[in-house]
Amino acid sequence: MMHKRRASRRKKALIAAITAALSGGLLFGFNALAQADVVSGTVIGGQGNYKTVNHRAKPSLSAQVKGSSKVGAKIQMSCRTTGDTVENNPRWIYTGSFYIADAFIKENTTSLPVCGSTPNPKPTPTTAKTLGIDMQKQVRTQWCWDASGVTIAKHWGRSVSQEQFCQLAAQGTWVDCNNQPATLEDMANGLARLGLRNSGRSLYRNASFGESAAEIDAGRPFAVRFGWRTGGGHMNVIYGYDSATNMIAVGDPWQTTQTYTWWNHSTYTNNNSFQWTHSRIGIQG
Repeated sequence: MMHKRRASRRKKALIAAITAALSGGLLFGFNALAQADVVSGTVIGGQGNYKTVNHRAKPSLSAQVKGSSKVGAKIQMSCRTTGDTVENNPRWIYTGSFYIADAFIKENTTSLPVCGSTPNPKPTPTTAKTLGIDMQKQVRTQWCWDASGVTIAKHWGRSVSQEQFCQLAAQGTWVDCNNQPATLEDMANGLARLGLRNSGRSLYRNASFGESAAEIDAGRPFAVRFGWRTGGGHMNVIYGYDSATNMIAVGDPWQTTQTYTWWNHSTYTNNNSFQWTHSRIGIQG
């Protein structure tokens, strides 16, 4: 009987989460999922009305073909770059494993980040303070939350794989470890079950520059979630700040992006590509 009750509660929680997602609540809601590390795009046939579109190893029509997608298929879009012009469009989309010409993508991809771009130059050492994190690269496409949690756990002396961390985070929750998204609260559950003294508290907004600096001064890297303007979201770890320029140091778990970058706090909070929506501060080992 107890097992059935637990299953019922879990099922209700899952239904509620799906309902929230369908109503748009996950993008900026109080319990937003860090889902869709990359935005989905729909393959179209272009002016040639092709039935399939090739995947390329590089943004070039002469590059090695690495497969193809049928018209109507969904692909993940990590970033944009330029290459050979296709149907008067030089833009190409990188998925994390191959390139596809933007001419064959239905959605407007302007808000995607530029591949390999560095938002701001690194500040001078005299005004910057950073923590020595080892930012983990996510081993699955939806595990930005997992890699961020493992990064913070490692900072506090806990060594765990991303698979093990997901199993910990799933205890007592509806987290699915089959490459599924999760929340900052789920990440915190994994940290708590690893034995951290304090798994932190959630801010359903961005952390101010002052709050960010206070966390770093206390030796606490913290996880944040932002929502893409085109839908979905991603998680990063904040590990430093520069008091002279109001910049923050950001660790990114996505496999193909630059791992450590500096951003102006205001720009990172709200820009044409994404908006910082949630923070988990106060994490202490």
